[in-house]
Amino acid sequence: MILPLIALLVAPVEAASVRVSEWTSSSSAAPTDARSFEVSNLSDSKLGSAWVEGEDGAGLGSWVMADFGSARTLNTISVWGSHWYNVDYFGHYARPKTIVAEYADGKTEEFTLHDEQKVQVLRLKAPVQTQTVKFRVRAVYSGKGPDTGISEVKFFDSAVEGPFTAASVSASSEAVGDADGNYGGQNASDGIVDSMWCEGNTSSDGTGEWLELALGTKRQVSGIKVRAGAPTLDLFKAVNRPTTASLRFSDGSSESIVFKDMLFEQTFTFSPRTIDRVKLNFTGVKKGEKYDDLCVSEITLVP
Repeated sequence: MILPLIALLVAPVEAASVRVSEWTSSSSAAPTDARSFEVSNLSDSKLGSAWVEGEDGAGLGSWVMADFGSARTLNTISVWGSHWYNVDYFGHYARPKTIVAEYADGKTEEFTLHDEQKVQVLRLKAPVQTQTVKFRVRAVYSGKGPDTGISEVKFFDSAVEGPFTAASVSASSEAVGDADGNYGGQNASDGIVDSMWCEGNTSSDGTGEWLELALGTKRQVSGIKVRAGAPTLDLFKAVNRPTTASLRFSDGSSESIVFKDMLFEQTFTFSPRTIDRVKLNFTGVKKGEKYDDLCVSEITLVP
């Protein structure tokens, strides 16, 4: 496998991602090896890209600023520190240790991040209404190289208007992590397009494996969106992907779905029901050309 992956809570319960209209930064490192380190990488929903500051030293005092285009009420912020392309990249770049968030009214809030390749969920002391958030790097964990990087930043408010990710995901099994990261169940519903869950049952092709999505509270759900298999064309063909699945809802009802063998997101709709969890049991599998692991890139639920 060759993608960066994660397995932690990404979004709080009852939260929707806030779209960033524009990013600005104090600096950006010059591109190398066809890789761009522009600040816009912070909201491309890809962990294989990152913003890297271009200042002398470790980038203390460097900053990035998100503009939402209008005032939004924020509750939490999720940060993927360093460069998540793979484990080596993560260790090469310095990681933010202390960041100061400055809001449009001039008020600030300081956060301390852990030095580990896990998404950091920053919970605000109180909801903040603001059009902009500026992150200033106050302290870093040193890397093998001199520059500080951040792969992704997501902002959340309490209005759930469109498709949403699960509060948590459990899996029947998970493939063993490698130098590129891990393949945990939460990767299947983290809002990141280049992460994925892969089952770890070495005695089967993934038939009978399952994912259970917990919503955190009872919600009305009328559909599910699934990116089956791996997120890139070469890996999509390499891994196993589901052909059929059954959905078992917490209210006792069920649905069956049939996947097209395609890289892109597929939407399945059904009669609305109020639930707090749904279990996907994969009943049919198409074999990959290289790996005998069933994989799913992303699942979101439709209100």
